[in-house]
Amino acid sequence: MPHCVVCAITSGQLEAHVVFENRHIVCFLDHMPINEGHILLCPREHLADITDLPDGLLAELMLAAKALANKLQGCLKCDGVSLLQNNGRFNELGHFHLHLFPRFQDDGFSWVSRGSRLAGREALARVDDLLRNAGD
Repeated sequence: MPHCVVCAITSGQLEAHVVFENRHIVCFLDHMPINEGHILLCPREHLADITDLPDGLLAELMLAAKALANKLQGCLKCDGVSLLQNNGRFNELGHFHLHLFPRFQDDGFSWVSRGSRLAGREALARVDDLLRNAGD
């Protein structure tokens, strides 16, 4: 496996501001935050995508996200939080991680891209059909 910055952090080889850790996960502050308090939640084991995670580990990460979201809202008095996960070529680190970051009114972050448009009824029906028939 090529050098993985997340593995280096979770193993203690690289320094990070760890805000929570246990046997399976490490949560630390992102050094390029969307907003102050941006946290990355990562499994210790090198797993690339959400589809690679065992269900129990995914559940553990989500429970940590919930607890940390409560802490962020309490100590930073933010208006809410966002939870984001990128997969495949959009996962810039190559190691599964969740982004949890505080949100503030008018913070400038937007989920809407320039090309956003409402999906038509036919497009929704087509994707619905594909998903229903994809199997497990």
